[in-house]
Amino acid sequence: MLLVYTHKITPRVTYIFKHICTRVMGMTVSFTSKVEDFVAHDGPKLSYTQKQLGNELHISAVELLFEQGVMDVDIQLQDWEGVPCFFASKNPEAMLPYDIFGAAFYMLSRYEEYLPHVKDALGRFPASESIAYKHKFLDRPVVDEWIVRFKEIMVSSFPSHVFQESQFETQVVIDVPQAFAYRKIGFLRTIGGYGRDFINFRLKQNFVRTQVLLGLRKDPFDIFSWLVNIQKQASSRFKVFFELGDYTEDSKNIKYSKRSFQSLIKMVGDYSCVGLLVSKSATKDIAILKEEKKRIEQITNRPLIQSRITDYKITVPSTYRNLLDQEILEDYTMGYPDVLGFRASTSTPFLFYDLDYEIQTPLVIYPFCIHVNTIIDVHKHTVDSVSLQKMKEVVKEVKGVFLIAFSNADFTNVYSKKVFRTLLTTDE
Repeated sequence: MLLVYTHKITPRVTYIFKHICTRVMGMTVSFTSKVEDFVAHDGPKLSYTQKQLGNELHISAVELLFEQGVMDVDIQLQDWEGVPCFFASKNPEAMLPYDIFGAAFYMLSRYEEYLPHVKDALGRFPASESIAYKHKFLDRPVVDEWIVRFKEIMVSSFPSHVFQESQFETQVVIDVPQAFAYRKIGFLRTIGGYGRDFINFRLKQNFVRTQVLLGLRKDPFDIFSWLVNIQKQASSRFKVFFELGDYTEDSKNIKYSKRSFQSLIKMVGDYSCVGLLVSKSATKDIAILKEEKKRIEQITNRPLIQSRITDYKITVPSTYRNLLDQEILEDYTMGYPDVLGFRASTSTPFLFYDLDYEIQTPLVIYPFCIHVNTIIDVHKHTVDSVSLQKMKEVVKEVKGVFLIAFSNADFTNVYSKKVFRTLLTTDE
């Protein structure tokens, strides 16, 4: 057991120490603010305060973990032997030159998303507003890199202790906002589709639509049999998220009550993990979210655990509070759909911390670092395999989770299928 001395034990301190030491390194942690208890402890221990007590392992603490609420924080980026870092130590005797616990908390809590910022056209927090983008470390899981360095110090300081070893893994998530492009969408929508494509001179699409409806061609969005066949040979289960919202201008899926659609979801769920793609309406109205959750649970006959948010419109903390209200325990939306990188500067799943209520919640956030569209240019017929491999390698170095996002519509081009197969055939 690691005993941590700190002058003030706060929810923020316990949250970030347990994330780094327990969840990542496998080390139980206890806290004390009594010097005599700390001195008497004969196992691994460190002090997290502004002044070192003796010759113990010491980390010079910034004020962030002892505060409440959200306020402006002065971020001064510096280089720590090739790794970007902030919250420099004021104590030259400290084993670590930076307060990585305060810095990691700042990134994982999404502190900057509570602060005033300019939203994009869809009302989202854009990558350009983040310190990671501004300081050019968006493509690095720096929180994981800090933890690796901290672990090295812990191993050298306490050589008799056995630490948990993380394992690198690749995970794939697939959104299904619309299961079929032309089939099963209803007579009126089909006629409307013919009309719109005719008016806009999209004659090729009408030709493909006709072939699909006559059974001469497979619906371009219908990848599910192909997906299941690949899943049978894959070592990890894909996570497939179906939207079950009512038909609106923003929600185009077929009616959730259709037996063929329900059979499709059940078939995919027999082989892969099925979750809910929360519709745009449900992100605004918790009653609609409750109804969509009920629908997918009735279809799968299982409690809903996993979610993703349509259009990646996460509003911190309200979006996550709504998920928690419906007892959804995992979310896979933390990332940027249009930019490569780590939104929370980590590839490791972490618990959501609510800064307004100052509590650790049971909601596990699984961050993704790539949406496949960011590495494919269908007009130039190219795949940015260099960026794909680079991102995978940086995650492998920290033994994190390399999570990449697709939608079923992405597989209408051969390049997405190529990336997908590459992920499953390359060594992990």
